[in-house]
Amino acid sequence: MKAINKLFYTVIVLLLVLVPNACTDNFDELNTNPKLVTDEIIKPELLFTKVLKQSSFEIQNQGRVGEYSGYTSRGDSGQPLTFGDFGPFDNYRDHIVNLSAIIRLTAEDPADVNMNAIARIWKVWVFHRITDSYGDVPYFDAAQSFEDVIISPSYDSQEDIYIDMLNELKEAASQLSTDDELNGFGAADVMFGGDVDSWERFANSLRLRLAMRVRYADESLAQSHITDVLSEPLIVSNDQNAKVTSEGEDFAFLANTNPLYQNFYNGSAGASNATVVGLPITENLDANNDPRTDLLLDPNLDGFFIGRAINMNVEERDAYVSSATRMDEMFLQAEYDFNAFLAAEVSFLRAEAALAGLSSEDEAVLFQEGIQLSMEQYGVDPADITTFLGSAAGSLAGTTEEQLEQIIVQKYIALFGDPYEAWAEHRRTGYPRIWIGSLTALDTDNAIPRRSAYPLDEYNLNGANVSSAAGRLDEGDILTSNVWWDAKDGLPFAHPLQGTFPPY
Repeated sequence: MKAINKLFYTVIVLLLVLVPNACTDNFDELNTNPKLVTDEIIKPELLFTKVLKQSSFEIQNQGRVGEYSGYTSRGDSGQPLTFGDFGPFDNYRDHIVNLSAIIRLTAEDPADVNMNAIARIWKVWVFHRITDSYGDVPYFDAAQSFEDVIISPSYDSQEDIYIDMLNELKEAASQLSTDDELNGFGAADVMFGGDVDSWERFANSLRLRLAMRVRYADESLAQSHITDVLSEPLIVSNDQNAKVTSEGEDFAFLANTNPLYQNFYNGSAGASNATVVGLPITENLDANNDPRTDLLLDPNLDGFFIGRAINMNVEERDAYVSSATRMDEMFLQAEYDFNAFLAAEVSFLRAEAALAGLSSEDEAVLFQEGIQLSMEQYGVDPADITTFLGSAAGSLAGTTEEQLEQIIVQKYIALFGDPYEAWAEHRRTGYPRIWIGSLTALDTDNAIPRRSAYPLDEYNLNGANVSSAAGRLDEGDILTSNVWWDAKDGLPFAHPLQGTFPPY
């Protein structure tokens, strides 16, 4: 095993909250020596600030997932839709290790019950990012204590992982207490300031997301959690949104500023391309006269909102519109709010549940509620909101499937800036429909990848277990295999202009 495995926890002890994580791509590194992290060496509060900031900041690091979601495009790079030998969540390994340490450090003292519950909730948030990307991953064997450490962890099925994550959220939310005598994270909780009511709403909202995620794979599992969680407190207004704010440009550590700002500050290669928006976001905003268009995007040099298509070959790139539509400058500021969960998303999740017959709520009302919340979040004029809600794009109509497409497209717009969730929802539902260029990509069949491939190092260090997990995938360990919850028939859906060039 690599020397990094032996040294990892020594390094963690030396790291301060504000020092950036190292990057590695080995799942087995979830199983080093957590016993070295004790409350005498480092406080749970410090670890929690570190993991909360850095895991939420990674939302904004668009990279390849930005293209998979259609939010951004590096179309002028001539690179196909592939990650190569590593996936997007290498740093998430560190977060799981730190969260597991916090959970152990707060498990014994009854006064730490809220800290323990909050760490459990955020651990589910981190883990759902990992399993959504890869499918089966080490979960139950991951980041065990020193006495129980497992060097070669088994890969658990995504189905079992989701069942446990849903139960974890329910149990952790019920564990939260408003007793003022209990210990809490306080200011170390840079999302909610230790407010347990906010964490309860967050846990329930995340459970609703995960329940909807599995509805095509196990509708009865989805139904049971949806029915239960809709009677619990949820994030229902913008002042309840879960967000983490990065520090301003005068802050001592650049790692605590907006990652997109960091790219420009450092002059990173490809930083300019990272802000070029994709065709799916522009065509679903500008074509519908959406009042958020000018707030989210900067037009190209000709004054038009035309996003760059993904996966274009040389001929397509040369013939495409010459200047790019980019993200609005607000996304590039050093100080920026990273949205971990929005009230608008909750409304769209509830609208979909109602449309699917999984609740008795009114999908049409919830659909418009989600649009209004998203527009209010960005400060759209109330008169413009009313006008949009009276348009075809702002009102549910058509078949059940057509209404689902409307709901997901509006959720896609509301989630702008969170490519991981948008990619997951595109894979789950098929929406929005994404036009794909003709650049040959043998490992994706010129389609949006359905998952990330396991790192090569896993085959070297944990070969038997990763090979077993790969064997459970419908097409093996390739980008076009479906994860468990990716079970909707007929996917992917073709863009209506697929085969036509240019697609605008």
